[in-house]
Amino acid sequence: MDSTSVSPAHAAAWSKLLETYCPRPVDERQGPPSLGRLIEAAGRDTMLGAMYPWVSMQQLSVSGENSWEEWGHAPLPAMFARPDGYEVVGRDRRGDIVRLATPDPAEAVVFAAGLVHTDGAVRPVEPHAWSSEVERVLREAGWYPGRAVDTAGWKQLLEQDGFRSHDAAEDFLREFGGLAVGHGGAGITRAREPFDLDPLLALGEADRFGGWGEEIGHHLFPVGELAGGHAFLGLDEDGELYVVNDWPARFGRMPEAMENLVLGVMPVHMPEPKSTGVPE
Repeated sequence: MDSTSVSPAHAAAWSKLLETYCPRPVDERQGPPSLGRLIEAAGRDTMLGAMYPWVSMQQLSVSGENSWEEWGHAPLPAMFARPDGYEVVGRDRRGDIVRLATPDPAEAVVFAAGLVHTDGAVRPVEPHAWSSEVERVLREAGWYPGRAVDTAGWKQLLEQDGFRSHDAAEDFLREFGGLAVGHGGAGITRAREPFDLDPLLALGEADRFGGWGEEIGHHLFPVGELAGGHAFLGLDEDGELYVVNDWPARFGRMPEAMENLVLGVMPVHMPEPKSTGVPE
């Protein structure tokens, strides 16, 4: 990794990952796949090594910002160390999903770097152009461009229950509130799960949402539930979509978060909570 082209924060993050995952020596290239070897190869790449790295669920991700919290803001690739090799999942310049499976971590890194567009690793412009699969799923659920439903009833009942709404949640529910997606099957990095964007499904859960909000430093408002009630979905004031259960995880920031939710992208687990006082 060329430290002259990397910010101190990014260089420190790469160094910490390398120290934590202890990759094998460079000349031991025939051993089993390891996250350490993938991290080492990615850190040496000019493009990826200049970005901010983090690891979750055997997945190496990168961001153009200084924090793992930027995940989901741009269509950047995800890199995995699987038991049988390395896998990369991302989007090409047309927005189509592409993937590579290879036994060579260097080949995986080259492929991932090729998906990082120097002019495209940016936040989506409005209006968002959904991928064809996501648009199909949303339309089948009743969504259409310009959809705007009345959120006043939801807001009143939830605020009476102890929640406090914010603009990002109202915007989300105005466009997507009331939609239910019942599809399942294989996804990109996890199984697709059904979800129901009815915020009233979280009535009685204000303490849980408030507890996790305090832990992560954001204000969470319910927008529905995932997998038939297995977990709730919440949105913070910045438009980040979260899984709200006995642990927090992020699907990213809207509208990319909706793509990740529909297509079956593994949410990124948040760091361990500062305390164990989150209500059950």
